[in-house]
Amino acid sequence: MILSIAVPLFIYLVVGAVALVGAQDEAGLRVSRSLRVAHEHASKVMAASEAMHDRVLAVVKGRSPQELRVHGADLHADLAAWSRDQPQVQSIWIFDSKGDPIASSRFAQVPQFNVADRDYFQFHRLRPPGPRYLSGPLVTRTTRERILDISLAFEDHNGQFGGVINVSLLASYFQDFYGDLVADEPGLAVNLFREDGAIYTRWPSLDKAPEQLAPDSPVMARLLQGETGAQMRGISSVDRQDRIIAFRKVGPYPLFVGTGMNLSAARNGVLRQLAALFALGALPIAGLFFAARMALRNARTALSTMESLEKEVATRRRAEEALLQAQKLEALGRLTGGVAHDFNNALMVISNNLHLLKRTAPDVGTRQIDSMARAVKSATNLTRQLLAFSRRQPLVAEHVVLQDKLPPTKDLIAPELGSQIQLDVQVDPATAPVVLDLAELELALLNLSINARDAMPKGGSLVISARNASESEAGQGMPAMVLIEVSDTGSGIPPELLGKVFEPFFTTKAVGEGTGLGLSQVYGMCQRVGGRAEIASTLGTGTRIRLFFPSAGPQAAREDAAGPAPALAPLDKSLLVVEDNDEVAASLVPILESLGCRVTRVDRAAKARTLLEQGERPDLVLSDVVMPGEIDGVGLARHIRETWPAQKLLLMTGYAEQLDHIQQMGFDVLPKPCTPQMLHVAIARIAQ
Repeated sequence: MILSIAVPLFIYLVVGAVALVGAQDEAGLRVSRSLRVAHEHASKVMAASEAMHDRVLAVVKGRSPQELRVHGADLHADLAAWSRDQPQVQSIWIFDSKGDPIASSRFAQVPQFNVADRDYFQFHRLRPPGPRYLSGPLVTRTTRERILDISLAFEDHNGQFGGVINVSLLASYFQDFYGDLVADEPGLAVNLFREDGAIYTRWPSLDKAPEQLAPDSPVMARLLQGETGAQMRGISSVDRQDRIIAFRKVGPYPLFVGTGMNLSAARNGVLRQLAALFALGALPIAGLFFAARMALRNARTALSTMESLEKEVATRRRAEEALLQAQKLEALGRLTGGVAHDFNNALMVISNNLHLLKRTAPDVGTRQIDSMARAVKSATNLTRQLLAFSRRQPLVAEHVVLQDKLPPTKDLIAPELGSQIQLDVQVDPATAPVVLDLAELELALLNLSINARDAMPKGGSLVISARNASESEAGQGMPAMVLIEVSDTGSGIPPELLGKVFEPFFTTKAVGEGTGLGLSQVYGMCQRVGGRAEIASTLGTGTRIRLFFPSAGPQAAREDAAGPAPALAPLDKSLLVVEDNDEVAASLVPILESLGCRVTRVDRAAKARTLLEQGERPDLVLSDVVMPGEIDGVGLARHIRETWPAQKLLLMTGYAEQLDHIQQMGFDVLPKPCTPQMLHVAIARIAQ
């Protein structure tokens, strides 16, 4: 009972401590990462300002103030052009040696004011030209915007101090960039400040925030020690929050970029996670505590109760694992179902165009066209296998002649077995046909082959054979059966497990290597067609699985051997085709026209509805199901049935899982891809 509380509590505390340390480390990484980005940005802005200085200096150096004023309009045009694509630049000014403006990027007629009292002007007037000066935070006298100035002195025609070139940068430009930088980083702050602690801008902005870093702040303490970059933990002098703080100097300027992560925000995030974990775990822990207490009380007198409890826990665990596997299969099924839908559209385009080629040029490229037709048929089989695997292919029972259908499965199975396992497929020529879903049979054989491969890690042999079952094998009083046998030379299965192998989710493989659904699918397939599955295995020798299917009799074989379908008679019908895929439509419309139909095609269900509302009455509306727009094919079909009950319609879809649902709604539907023969039969039946 003590451990039922102590162990989860200990784990909870350890997880909390690790999470807090991890949050602090993550905060440091985020601070460092954001600082690198902000520093690179500031460096590029300063480099752009230097380049602008150099361009202006090349124009004004060595010229008298009078000459510069004469060309004021040209100077203004140049300055405006140079700053036009520089969003960080508020303005560019040229001042004479007295501090009066000569030209500006913002004003064609410069306003009258004097900057002789500005600190940057005093700096340059008392020194020879050369060094640049970075001002503290300023507010412009003309537009009242918050800026920082980068200035450079120039010489006049006498080689004397001629004035100052000043580039004003918008503090709001940096603030906007910092806002975008930390938009997804709660608790992170970025600021731009001068060496003396004057703050140009900060994100997030604070009401009544100080304009200056405190002299005793962690950053100023490091600056006074001569450091140009550092990362530390301390109390911010701006918002008084416990932060991980980092700063770095920008080039040769007394300019610094700083970032800081609020540790309380990081801690609060961890505490919220721990609170949620505690809320989720408190009830199970309490239940565990009382269960342990009751178990301890009754252990000496009710041992059978304890055994039942253990069985219940094991059952619950298996159910949870089964649910997880089912969810994985569902996700994989959705993926394969979507891929198969795209295959269906592509296959319909190819098969229709092949049919048109054969019709329009029967003597041209016959061998190549037949080769492509075989490839399309192979791809169609692949699509059916994908849909069967994803559990989205409705069962299509058909007469299957195993002599024709079983040998090609070798091409499906062999790649899964690898080179170390020899595969042999044998079919007795006298084997009767069976009635089943071919794709499901192929999936069953693939599942059995994969199990055999896993049982033969060092190689071996796998034999798949088919023949008519003897009367003793089929069972006394049972109808004639066809036997498909799958035998391997693997490690075998222990006798005590043979009775469980067909149970759903039961597997002898390690965790993560099997779902326990393969043999249950095989068993279910046999049961659905009136057959059965049997298994026999010997440790160290191998396993043999026998699948029994009712025989379809010789009549089915004769029907399957029938010759090709007769030529299709012209339908003489008018059709309204609704298909959003241009490639599918481009191949479908000629097929329909070759069947004697007059076709009108639209690419949206809404357009078809408009045509019908305008009085258009085709013999048949042929519509795809999944389409963009306000309504899809099913919505169009419902509208037609409600508004024009006599109007004939037929739907087509490449999503196999939609077939049964649409049929249950009372609509006729064809799967994609569909052959011209299928289209002819459906149109003739519905539009008669």
